[in-house]
Amino acid sequence: MKKIVVLLVMSAASMVADSVYGQNVHVATNLLDYLNFGTINAEIGLSTSPKWSFYVKGRYNPFTYKRGGGMQNRVAAAAAGAKYWFWYANSGWFVGGHLGYSVYNTGGILDEYAYEGDAVGVTAGLGYALMLNKKWNLDFSFGVQTGTTSYTKYGCPRCGKILDKRNRFYVFPGNLTVQLSRIL
Repeated sequence: MKKIVVLLVMSAASMVADSVYGQNVHVATNLLDYLNFGTINAEIGLSTSPKWSFYVKGRYNPFTYKRGGGMQNRVAAAAAGAKYWFWYANSGWFVGGHLGYSVYNTGGILDEYAYEGDAVGVTAGLGYALMLNKKWNLDFSFGVQTGTTSYTKYGCPRCGKILDKRNRFYVFPGNLTVQLSRIL
């Protein structure tokens, strides 16, 4: 009887063996975000099949710089998305997209005004994962972002004088990344 049970279990395992996939987890950070006034960021993802991976990521920048009247690009953002890999998960070309939400307070960078608000949007893009070795990748990607934002415009980063309040639809290039990934 034990031999029959073992034989049945082994037969069942062999029938589903070609559909079983060893799931890969990766952690990553976008190196370009650190050039954006020191924005701290991280991504964690899971490859659920040879062609698909899903991820969540976050960005945080609490810093204000005292140059001139004050300069800041503070943000707290989170996103969840998916990537379709043309060759194999975490290697080669991919297309992907994510849905994200952010709260921001920026000002004193390109003009003397400050903007404080939140945004929700969708990003779609294309990228390439360069395999450095079995465990490390360097990912390059770019995309287009669209969504809505609701913000308040101030006269300067420090004065607090409200000039305008708006809700607006936006479309612009986004999701520019040079990302260092570790496959676990």
